[in-house]
Amino acid sequence: MTREQILQILRATPNVGKATHEEFADYIVALTQRRRDKDGWQNTEHPYMTVDGKLAMANQDHARQGKRLDFGTPVVLVDNSEQLTLLVSVTSEIYGARHGIATSRRVGGTAAEREFPWEVAETSATGRALSMMGYGLFPGSGLASAEDMLRVSAETQRGGERRAVESERHGVPANARPALNETRSAYARAHPPLSPVQRAKLVELWRNLYGGGELDATEGLDDLFSKNFKHGLNEATYEEGARLTGQLLAELRNKSNAPV
Repeated sequence: MTREQILQILRATPNVGKATHEEFADYIVALTQRRRDKDGWQNTEHPYMTVDGKLAMANQDHARQGKRLDFGTPVVLVDNSEQLTLLVSVTSEIYGARHGIATSRRVGGTAAEREFPWEVAETSATGRALSMMGYGLFPGSGLASAEDMLRVSAETQRGGERRAVESERHGVPANARPALNETRSAYARAHPPLSPVQRAKLVELWRNLYGGGELDATEGLDDLFSKNFKHGLNEATYEEGARLTGQLLAELRNKSNAPV
């Protein structure tokens, strides 16, 4: 999906208050979904807005109208060894109250869910609440955010690899196992590179934690990506950036709560 195709969809999507979706095109990623119809399985691409994009759009809309937008403290619905489920309420002086619910799976979830369950669940729940107000709600994409779909993609990719291993174990020839190649291809399409907005946020978090200038932060982040993902900052994906953003946010929260 080209940028112009994405812009055409954004222009056709209704505005929300005083904010247009086209203004926030830099927060959009195009992800592939695999759906089955009468002709079999088909790959289709849809645009998704990241949660930080929905937040930026909602804040801009309310600022232009001089109205309040409040985020409630997350409510824990389930917290056990297997999962953490949070409810987040968003109250708008214009649109009223909405809520979103999201789960981090401590068993069987992505690495980010297992390592930073609170951050993942809170972010996803907030994004869904904002979608309920109309922010980032595109035809055919549903209430999901880019983060939600990337989690689904990661699970799909892992499932495809497991199926391929099982096939090989039972003597099925490699050329009879298209699922792994198809899944890897879908995985690559569904993992866009680190966005400029993410990069700026990571630099900001690093400087808040460790001080220094932008160059110091860039070098520090490059080392951090190399340590975690075996490649530098310039090769980072959106999903990897989201994972390290959660990690740095958790470190910043712990630092803020530490006794003086």
